[in-house]
Order: sequence, then structure tokens, then C-alpha cells
Amino acid sequence: MKKVCLSVVALACAALVCSCGSKQTIVEGNKGKLDSLSYCLGANVGGSIKYQLGDIPFDVEVVKGAIKDGLVNKSKVSHDDAIATLRDFFTTTLPERRAAKVEAEKSDSTAVFQFFLNDEECESVSYAFGSDIGNNVRESNFPIQYYWLIKGFGDAWEDSTELSIEHIMGYLQTYFTVTRPAEAAERSAKWIEKKAKSFGAKQTESGLVYKVVKAGDMEKAAMSDEDVVKVHYVGKLQDGTVFDASRFEDRSKEQQEMMRAQRPQMFDEKGNLLEESQPIEFPLNRVIKGWTEGMKLIGPGGKIKLYIPAELAYGRRGAGRDIGPNEALEFEVELLEVTPAAIEVAPAEAPAETPAQ
Repeated sequence: MKKVCLSVVALACAALVCSCGSKQTIVEGNKGKLDSLSYCLGANVGGSIKYQLGDIPFDVEVVKGAIKDGLVNKSKVSHDDAIATLRDFFTTTLPERRAAKVEAEKSDSTAVFQFFLNDEECESVSYAFGSDIGNNVRESNFPIQYYWLIKGFGDAWEDSTELSIEHIMGYLQTYFTVTRPAEAAERSAKWIEKKAKSFGAKQTESGLVYKVVKAGDMEKAAMSDEDVVKVHYVGKLQDGTVFDASRFEDRSKEQQEMMRAQRPQMFDEKGNLLEESQPIEFPLNRVIKGWTEGMKLIGPGGKIKLYIPAELAYGRRGAGRDIGPNEALEFEVELLEVTPAAIEVAPAEAPAETPAQ
């Protein structure tokens, strides 16, 4: 098959589309029955990388093996170590080797340039590369059959995919824009319906489901969308995965480790947070509709659980890596303080002039 540049659109989706709201399934798959999603994802990744980095003589078999290890979370290197290896290679080593290759070809265009210093370096970089790919796909929570994903990757690298490039890209385009959002919408609707029937739950006309854990001071409850609230909160996907939290200790272990790595100045030598996590403060007209409505249902000192339909959350667009299109969400919120919006007072009418005597 003729070498063609595969669009990086679907590859970007693989990195950014959120959790599907349910436990991910990663299995080997039936080798006799093509899994279109896994094969097309693998082919898109393989073709995109081949187009952009085809001059690098990776050990493709090592890459494929590492992809599998990353997918099943059994990589021989940690994700941080893989990232460090790749960062060093792509930011420092690769530019130097490419420059040396150009100089070598000037003196002898027929000479075979030794891109890697030795087999050990080639294997190290190839494994880190494959492990990172597998880890990223695994964290994106697609239902993956790794036999077909790896086969798609290898076929695209060899320019011999079982499906045409047009079919691959058409399938992925439909999956990300139609199939996946529709599946999420159906799943979210069923989840909200189940939560609405759970003990102690109530549902508003908008569809918001909530449980008041503690009412708080209702005399000081927010009344206007312009009111400012101060809160601590935990945000969860439908499977209970924490995607965001105001308190460090409420975040997932992965998020905590990421924060320690990215902001070491915030922690002591034992990895403990130096300062207590601060509450979040915002006006109610700057957040999703479910929050705007839900924060008026309790007063300061109150606690509430919100089960927010997708249309009152981030809708079809989703939000970042964790929240996909049409995903219903759960929040546990502790309302600490409400600051009423400033009310503009009309100036007093000027007194009439004293009538002439």
C-alpha cells in the first residue's frame, strides 16, 4: 500500500478523550475476528508516527512488545522513566544525530549512517516509546483488544494495512463524533435514572439529582447566580474515579504523584504537603449549570451530593482528558461560605429647590 500520511486527529482523540465512565476492558481479542476500533486506533498511531519519525530506525518488534506491556500495565520501566528517556532522546539526542547524518551524507551519500550508538540504546528508546503509547491508550479507557491494536500499528508501519486509509479515518471519525458520544449519552441517562431512585435522592425540574447531607444555614444560602461561594469538593466519574478535588488527600494516587513531580516546592522531603489545601472560590455564573443550581440548595456549613446530567455539566464537548462527551458526573460539595453579589443602589433623588419666599 502506498505510504500515506494518516491524520493525527484520531491520535489526538486517543490522548485527550476522557474516561468512558465505566471500567475499561483490555483483552487479547479474537485473532480470527477483526476488532475495528482497536485495529484502526493502532493503524492511526503507527501510520502517524511512521510519517513523522520514519527516519528513526526503531526496533519495531520491541516497540510492539512494549505497547502490549503498557496496555496491560506490566511495563518493565515506570511511566516517568519512559518519559525521561524519550524527553532526553527527542530534545537532545535526536537533533544531534540528525545533524550528524546530514554531515555524513555530504561526504558520502551512499554510506549507511549508524543512527543509534548501539543495540542497547536502540532497544531502550524503542521500549520507552512503545510503553508510553500503550500507557496513553490504556489511560484513555478505550475497550481495547491488544492483538488488533498492535497488529494495526505494525501493519501501518509496514504500509500494508488490511483496511484502506480512507476506511480507517472514516471509522475513527464516526466513532469519536457519533458512536462514542451516543453510547455515553445512553449510559449517562441510565446512571442518572438509577441515582434518582436511590434512597434520599431528589430531582429538580432541570434533571439535577441531589442528596442533601447537611442543609447548613439556609438563611444565608445563595440566591443569585452572581453570588460567590467558597467550597471544598470532590468530582467523580460514574465508576467512582476521582478526576478532580480541592483537597490534595482526596485526589487519586496518580494525581498526587503527578503533583509531587510537577510542583516539588509544595512538599517536604517525605512528600507531605507543606500547606493545607485551600478551598475554591467562584461566582455561580462561572461554573456548569448543575453547580449553579445545586449550590442554592444548601447554606453555608452544608454538604450535598450532586449527580449532574451531561446537559447540565460539560455536554457534548466534554472537558479535557478526563471528561468525555455526554458524561454525567458526581460531585460531593462542602459549602463553606456564601458572599452575596454586590447590589448597585440607585442614587437618591436630588431634593427640590427651596421655593422662593
